Parts: sequence; structure tokens; C-alpha cells
Amino acid sequence: MTDIAPLSDDIGFLLTRAGTSLTAAAKTALAPLDLRVRSYSALALACEHSGGLGQRQLAEELGLDPSQIVALVDDLEVRELITRRVDPTDRRNKRIDATDAGRELCVDAQRALASTQTNILSTLGDQGVRELRQALRMIVD
Repeated sequence: MTDIAPLSDDIGFLLTRAGTSLTAAAKTALAPLDLRVRSYSALALACEHSGGLGQRQLAEELGLDPSQIVALVDDLEVRELITRRVDPTDRRNKRIDATDAGRELCVDAQRALASTQTNILSTLGDQGVRELRQALRMIVD
């Protein structure tokens, strides 16, 4: 008979479960702002890039197929949270810029998410959260 390691020791399983918990909490926190996790993520990236960012870059940073970005950007543009303009260096591409209203909503969303994450991650303590963030960045990068 083979010794089977418990699933609770599997890092991929634990990361998935933790991600699921954080995503569910984020959905709840963002709902009053009429944002979903993906639309918030797209808006936040637009806010981070003061000169705007391309739709392909947005897809890459979110880990999504470029075809999935169109609907996200369309929704944010209709809500006047972002604008789309032709990229001056390559007219085939569109650049995404956050509007002032988009930046204000992003700040509100980040506050709501910070509160939610603080509650979920409180058992780790400040140092544990810093170490977790650093470890996850190393994996992602």
C-alpha cells in the first residue's frame, strides 16, 4: 500500500482554497460598489498606469485571454470609469486610462478590500502578511 500525503499538505490545494476564500470575500466587499473582482482588477491596473496601458498588457497582467478584456473594458467605459484611446505609438492598439471617477471608485474599492483582507489574514499578523505577499510575488514573477 502507498502512503498518501494528506490533501491539506498540498500547496496547490491550499493556495486554491485560500484564493477562493479571498475571492468570495472580495466579491462581497465590491458588490456595494457595483464592481466584480475582474472589473476592479482592470480598473486598478488602469489607475496604476498614469499614461494608460494597452488592452493586451491589461490581459497579460490579469492572466486573461485578450478576448475577455473587451467586455470588461466596455463595461468600465460605459460607466465612465475608464477611457479608451488610440495608442499614439501603434494605431492598431487601444490604451486604457482611468478617469477621475474611476480613480475615486478604485480608492473606495481598495479600502473595502483592505478591510476584508485584514479580517481574513489577521491570524498571520503583520509580519506574516508581509512574508506571504513576498512569497506569492516570488511565485508569480
